[in-house]
Amino acid sequence: KDYYMKDNRQIFEIVGFISIVVSLGFVGLEIRQNTSAVRGATNIAISDQVMDMALEISSNERLGKLVSFMMEDNIKSDELSPEDRTSLQMLVYAGLRRIENVYLQVEVGILDKQAFDRVGMGFYRTNIARDTWDIYGGYFGKDFIPFFESLRDSIDTK
Repeated sequence: KDYYMKDNRQIFEIVGFISIVVSLGFVGLEIRQNTSAVRGATNIAISDQVMDMALEISSNERLGKLVSFMMEDNIKSDELSPEDRTSLQMLVYAGLRRIENVYLQVEVGILDKQAFDRVGMGFYRTNIARDTWDIYGGYFGKDFIPFFESLRDSIDTK
């Protein structure tokens, strides 16, 4: 009788061990799928932010003209009316917050560094964007500030 009890106990232990291994494998698979879903949702959210910004610019004639002047980089903040300057600065500020969001997502491993290839750095290299950064840059995360300045000032023209 003891022989059968030992045999049954070993079988139960083996089955239990196999169950644990299979369960851990399943949990690992679920975590991987969840991580992929989070990455996808984050990319979609960032794309939505860009589209919202683009739609706002394209549907607002005044803002469209201002951005056009800004992108030609032949205008400085002090050459604008206070209203126009504020509109462009808030547009740039919103974009800077979007880049900071990408930075934070990269830092925690949700996105990879390639996400910065899609932020449109030319926009942030203009005179007005630089003026805006000089005003509001200090309100961003202390680790983001040098990162952004390095990204903005890099030779890459993306």
